[in-house]
Amino acid sequence: MRLSLVGTVHTDSGLANAAELRAIIERLNPDVIFAEVPSASIDQYVDGSRGTIESAAVARYREGRELAVIPVDLPEPDAEFFRTAKDMFRVVERTSHDYRRLVDRHAADTRTDGFAYLNSERCIHAWSAIHKEVLATLDWIRQPRFHEIYAPWRSRNQHRDTAIVANIAEYARRHGFIRGLLLVGAAHRKSVGEKARARMAADQPQLEWQLENPFESTE
Repeated sequence: MRLSLVGTVHTDSGLANAAELRAIIERLNPDVIFAEVPSASIDQYVDGSRGTIESAAVARYREGRELAVIPVDLPEPDAEFFRTAKDMFRVVERTSHDYRRLVDRHAADTRTDGFAYLNSERCIHAWSAIHKEVLATLDWIRQPRFHEIYAPWRSRNQHRDTAIVANIAEYARRHGFIRGLLLVGAAHRKSVGEKARARMAADQPQLEWQLENPFESTE
């Protein structure tokens, strides 16, 4: 069993768009796709109505095909969780010039280099720098309530990445497949890859994760 990990962005952005993603899926030709959505959202993901480029690309790829699409994410928290996190990031954006610069650079690279960038070491470094600047800005602001928002936000993302890898491993154990594909937001790619490597080295070496950048490097 082989599983390709492809980092994505959820909204159309230049060369990172649904048509390009569909072409990537066509090339990889998976017999199962693992989706970064909870079970409650899988119907909208599969029929293309979820409003993300992954959903649109997968819906088009499935036309005329028998293909399993498996949700592997955790259930979503309540609206208050997202509202407070959004407010916190808005404060960081207003406060930090470096944060704005890093986010703008990431957005520009996504538009111009598309999936080659989103699956590169350059993108991993960009997200690491963004997270470090968030923490540095919160430390400078010195309002504990923002750290109290950011800590569970980061923790939940780590739990999501762990669950995604574990749910894929469980599906592989129960059902098996030849060629699998995981579509996940590029910000999660490093964490998911690390957890997948640990899993391969421990209890499921028969599931081979393809973790390298599958696209031509733009670096």
